[in-house]
Amino acid sequence: MSDFDDLYVDVSAFQPLGKWQARASDLLVWLLVLMLLLMGWFLRDWMLSQFRYLALAENTPAIPYPAQWRPQTTARLALQVFDPDSESPFPAREEVAMLPLSPGESMASWPQIRERALEGYHEEQRESVTLREGREAMLVTYTFIADVDDETLPMVVVRAQDLIFIVDDGQARRLVVLTLAADAAAWDDVRPLFQRMLQQMGVASPLSSLPIFNHCRM
Repeated sequence: MSDFDDLYVDVSAFQPLGKWQARASDLLVWLLVLMLLLMGWFLRDWMLSQFRYLALAENTPAIPYPAQWRPQTTARLALQVFDPDSESPFPAREEVAMLPLSPGESMASWPQIRERALEGYHEEQRESVTLREGREAMLVTYTFIADVDDETLPMVVVRAQDLIFIVDDGQARRLVVLTLAADAAAWDDVRPLFQRMLQQMGVASPLSSLPIFNHCRM
């Protein structure tokens, strides 16, 4: 048999797919795409649910933080971690401060402290919430302007939430401030993760409850 005979294909023997066969083939392709999308969604959902926990003291709530986030060492904070995959000059982050509680101070004093410390501070919402075991807490949502290292973009508008509650570590009563912050432009992307973290603390629906106080400054 010649080389040409080896390559010869009987075109007349070819039978194109019928209309229903073609539709079935297209349907299988779309089902495969859908399955891949669902697998990606479940994988993302699983990754977002993976947390490590910081124990502040005995009989105090454990603080969740994303296992894949990178820690930064700082003397003034009990915890500081940030998202290493963030493309913003102000990457999404979580910070935990444990502060002495002076006589006469309470959780309600914290927003005024924030206002004095942060440039362009604007409080959007203040909520009274309850953590696990009935512990009272306050959730404050606000924006501010942050300086960054990038000289081409010297300032970034940041949106943040502070979850504030009081603990007794056996030596003194202390104010715990759990801060979740991100570039305001990326807030919607990181918000589901922040909500999961707050839910781990026992806050059921932190952004859907009615505010007990709204503070707006012109």
